[in-house]
Amino acid sequence: MTLEALKNHLLTLGIPGLFLVSFLDSAGVPLPGGVDLVVMLLSWQRPSLFFLIALVAALGSTAGCFVLYRIARTGGDAMMSRFPADKQEWVKEKVRRNDRLAILVAMLGPPPFPTKLFILVAGVVRMDWRRFISAVFVGRMVRFLGEAYLAVKLGDRAADTLKQHYPSIAVALAAAVVLFLVFRRFVARGATV
Repeated sequence: MTLEALKNHLLTLGIPGLFLVSFLDSAGVPLPGGVDLVVMLLSWQRPSLFFLIALVAALGSTAGCFVLYRIARTGGDAMMSRFPADKQEWVKEKVRRNDRLAILVAMLGPPPFPTKLFILVAGVVRMDWRRFISAVFVGRMVRFLGEAYLAVKLGDRAADTLKQHYPSIAVALAAAVVLFLVFRRFVARGATV
């Protein structure tokens, strides 16, 4: 069975199939078309369930990323050898400086953003698993919820709109998340003073 046939078979399962597609894709099994198109397709077909669809995709992706993270904690250096050394160092520096923000932004990045490299680095540098899971889940939830909402509002034009404007959309989402985190930190500091 080819990966395309596997994906198509899983899609016949509907929302549970979406969980499996997002899990496999995030665990390192690249499925043609990716999770983004599946989220948009299902949301377009079932607009009343768009939040549930985004949630299921985010949970599946988080579980798949956690599998890759755990593998990287035990043998990630070998897996990272396929990435250029300068890119590895750049990602390590970002993750060490602010691990949660780096992972969260990586989850929002459009292809060909090296999301898998960020996951592997998080495992190699032994990022706390709770911080890792929360960053992955929030990033994926924001991404998939945005895609699902776009599909509900734009219908079959959503994929083309996303393809044309994804870099701008990703930057806007990342900026919104960063502003939220800065605001939250500011409020927390004010409460302790």
